[in-house]
Amino acid sequence: MAEYDIFINKNFEDLKDEEEIVGVIRDLSPGKKKYKCLCAKLIISKDPDKYPDRLWVRLGRGQLVKDHPCSVKIVEILKPY
Repeated sequence: MAEYDIFINKNFEDLKDEEEIVGVIRDLSPGKKKYKCLCAKLIISKDPDKYPDRLWVRLGRGQLVKDHPCSVKIVEILKPY
């Protein structure tokens, strides 16, 4: 299981469940690649057990939105801009 976080600029309640979006996620895996940013197409579920990978959602200033994470399915890793 991989662990990521994402920063959002809107309310968590406005984040649509089960909709494919493009976003920048940070890899939280320990080691040399910790905090590596990836641009990806992903599907977020507010159910923490739906997908195998864990996603922590943060607001623009870095505050965690919830005490428990969401789950995420990475559809495609995109090339950096």
